[in-house]
Parts: sequence; structure tokens; C-alpha cells
Amino acid sequence: MAQPNVAVRYAAALYELSAAAHATDAVGQDLVLLRSLWESDEELRAFLVHPLVSAEEKVRALRAALAGSVHTYTLNALAVMVGHGRASLIPELASLFLRAAEERGRLVYVRVRTARPLDPAHLAQLKATLAAALGKEVAVESEDSPELLAGAELEVRGKRLDFSAWGRLARLKERLKG
Repeated sequence: MAQPNVAVRYAAALYELSAAAHATDAVGQDLVLLRSLWESDEELRAFLVHPLVSAEEKVRALRAALAGSVHTYTLNALAVMVGHGRASLIPELASLFLRAAEERGRLVYVRVRTARPLDPAHLAQLKATLAAALGKEVAVESEDSPELLAGAELEVRGKRLDFSAWGRLARLKERLKG
């Protein structure tokens, strides 16, 4: 149970530091990229959580691989996390960072699940539409969920808005039950 609290603290500290340096956009983009890298690269995951590889070796490898590619704050946060044996928290950091920004009123964090991957043009259009409707900058996190069949499901400010075919069918089923 302590792990999630630790991840929240890392994300909040990283957000505060990057906000003070006006680097939240760069760090946020880095974290989203790192999460997708974590999810797609099994060798990277295995290396960073392997108990027989020393923390110093892991940090050295991270610094060598990412120097110049990510913001210094992002790299330093990763080094601290990996150095303390918390590499498994890396994929959570992006979402928690965006939630920290939302809590401080900087933006609205929206998680969108779609039946098929959103192409960049549709994602940009969704982001612009949501920003206009909500009156704030919007950070959109997209997730593919084929079980939705069609449409999308949005989570905005803790509320779930279901515009998916699966959701419509489930609501129809409930109405038919009476």
C-alpha cells in the first residue's frame, strides 16, 4: 500500500520543481514518452527491476541513454526513483504528474478510452474541443480499449462519461430489464 503514496509524492515533487522552472510541459511530455517506452520495451523493464543489477549501474545506464533526450528534472527524478529501487513506479508517474497539475488548477486532466487508437489529428481535435468546453488547458491521456466496440469513454474531474457502444448496450439492457 505504501507504493502508491510514494509515487504520488514523487510526482508532486517533480511537478512543483518543474512548475517553478516553467518546465511542466517538457517534463510532462517526457513522462508520457517514458511510460510508453516502459510499456513497449520488455528489456528495459527487466533491466530496471532486475534485483542482481545494482542501482548505480541502472542509474548510469539511464543517464547515458537519456542525457540530452529528456529534461534534466525528468532524468534526475528517474535517477532518484531507480536509485531507491522504485523503477516499477515509472509508468504511473505521467498520470500522477498530470493529476498534480490538475490539483493545482493549471489544467484539466482527461483520460480517454477508445475502441481504436486515436490518430494525432483526432486527439488534437478532442483536446481543443475539451479545452473550449472546460475553459482550461487540457491534458489528454489516451488508452486503447477494444472491448468498448466503438465510441469513447472519458474520465474528467473524477466523473466517467461513457459514449461507447458497449456502454450504450449496457444502458439499453438495464432499461429493458425495467
